[in-house]
Amino acid sequence: MTAPIDRRNIMSSRAVIPVWTSLVAMLAGVQLIVPLTDVGQAEVGSEVALFWLVVIAASLCVVTAFAVLYRAWADDTAELGLIGAFFMAVSVLPLVHGITTPGVLVGANEATMTSVLWAGPMAVAASVPMLIPRRTAMPILQRWRVWVGANVGLQFGISALLLVVPTALPLAPMGSLSARILAAAVFAACLALSQRHVRLYRISQNPMSLAVSGAYVLVASSVLVWVNDSPMSLGFWLAHVFDIAGVFLGTVVGFVAYRRGQLDRLILKPLVARDPLDALELGLEPVVRRFVADLHDKDEVTHEHVKRTAELAIRLAQACGMSGTDLRTTGIAALLHDVGKLEIDDAVLNKPGGLTDAEFDHIKTHAVIGERLLTASDGLAHIGPIVKQHHERVDGRGYPNGVMGADIHPMAKIIAVCDAFDAMAHTRQYREGMGIERALGILQEHAGSQWDSFVVANMVHLVRTDGVPAAPTVLADVGRSASSCCGDVMAELAAS
Repeated sequence: MTAPIDRRNIMSSRAVIPVWTSLVAMLAGVQLIVPLTDVGQAEVGSEVALFWLVVIAASLCVVTAFAVLYRAWADDTAELGLIGAFFMAVSVLPLVHGITTPGVLVGANEATMTSVLWAGPMAVAASVPMLIPRRTAMPILQRWRVWVGANVGLQFGISALLLVVPTALPLAPMGSLSARILAAAVFAACLALSQRHVRLYRISQNPMSLAVSGAYVLVASSVLVWVNDSPMSLGFWLAHVFDIAGVFLGTVVGFVAYRRGQLDRLILKPLVARDPLDALELGLEPVVRRFVADLHDKDEVTHEHVKRTAELAIRLAQACGMSGTDLRTTGIAALLHDVGKLEIDDAVLNKPGGLTDAEFDHIKTHAVIGERLLTASDGLAHIGPIVKQHHERVDGRGYPNGVMGADIHPMAKIIAVCDAFDAMAHTRQYREGMGIERALGILQEHAGSQWDSFVVANMVHLVRTDGVPAAPTVLADVGRSASSCCGDVMAELAAS
């Protein structure tokens, strides 16, 4: 059987880092090296051509950035507002750069260069909530209109001031030490934003993250024009092209997704999310969502349990040193670890009291059933063995195969700890929850026998440092509305 092609997966996780590095090296290299060549040092074009190119292009960029800000304001979306403020800075100040081009509307003036010198720092300032830890950023995000409004207001204030008083802000000449330091700082900040979206793509496989990452690389490369002292050179013109292309890519991609009704799912979360849980939720294949939806129809308690377990597992995997696609695999395996319960009798699954030996044996088959259901799909086959082992013990006394120690998949060890912790801490059909501290105590008591000691240690530290939500947060809506029944899922897998 052949699984449907997931067209979102346009680049393998391993390939994206070399490709991103090559893109940065190519664009930055062109911007830095071309002005050093004889061809690159020669003046190209004229002030009149610069005026019309920049005024027209920057005006269009201002319009698209305004549209993004309007949409953010109307929909109360902080993330889109931050993005709009970033791209507005690298649009409105370059517009001043074009308007004040010497020899067209005005004579020689400092505003021509001062405006573009400060565009990068203003954009980075607007993006501060995307560069600092989430907990620190939350107060800003909760009052995002004030933050965005103040930044955009400052951008327009500075723009107006430069038009009236061209010497209002300090100017670092192209090629000067201060200009190079400022350019390097802005370049590094933009690459940090870009690289974050690359990491999100590695987890979500969402090409929208790559598009936004590329937009930041283009803007980052444009600021390197300040490293060399070559106005009106080929590198000088390339900087304008890079900036304009970056703004259009970053704003237009957002609108394309919005018109398709996918703004929140495809654009907003990956733009500002530093939590891989966000990217996991974005990248869940339809068959995964349908499995989870079927669990919702089968048993709401199990449905909520698997979502909490998945959220906890991906954070614990991070704490244990995993990254990239390993986080994605762990998260999906945790989300589907109880999928085998779709074939467990309802009377046994929902029994409020203790189980008989026969009933417990029946329940234990869910691990093997889960593997069978997942291996029926090429896209989820690699998850099957992990799901099968989530009840194995490091001392070999688990089920279904009694494997032990190093023979248990590392991700299964993580899921086993998260599964047990959530089952103990929360109320289930057969007993009341015992609370977080008691659950942690039992994990520690049986570390090295039932559960892996390293994983338990990280779990205890994670829970006591960050806490755990009482209900699913990022994955709260996954599988909430069932689009099929269990038989439909099986039919889809068979058809694949």
